[in-house]
Amino acid sequence: MPVNLFSAIFPPDDVVEELHDALRPFRSAYPRLRWLHPTRWHVTVRFFGGTEPVDPLGGLDRVAAPVLRLRGSGTFRQVLWIGVDGALAELGEAAHVPPDWHPHLTVARGVVLPHVEFTGREWTATEVALVASRPVEGYAVLDRVPLSTSNA
Repeated sequence: MPVNLFSAIFPPDDVVEELHDALRPFRSAYPRLRWLHPTRWHVTVRFFGGTEPVDPLGGLDRVAAPVLRLRGSGTFRQVLWIGVDGALAELGEAAHVPPDWHPHLTVARGVVLPHVEFTGREWTATEVALVASRPVEGYAVLDRVPLSTSNA
């Protein structure tokens, strides 16, 4: 069975709950959308696909933990996403992401997608996870690396 690997930041529970509550009226107004379960919400840092990366989290432990905020929304290829604001340049550089990296959190898929005005609370991303995505089983976290929270 195919497995896709990616590195990701999972928002904390209070941030997930805040967004889940804010999306309630949209879930009611757009019941035909395929809404992702909140346990699957993440910010993809780097997508590896089916390849086995040599050191997928290497060097990320030296990156300062960024303060992030979910804000606004957008769409592409039948995907509704919530944007991510924050100082992610250092993390993106350390993870060797493509120059067109646009950090976001996918919340739904479908043909007719709404625009969501949302500004969430700030939170600090304290780790990046290496995740395996399997079609039937879902996500499995394979490894985690803490981001630096020291002021040194």
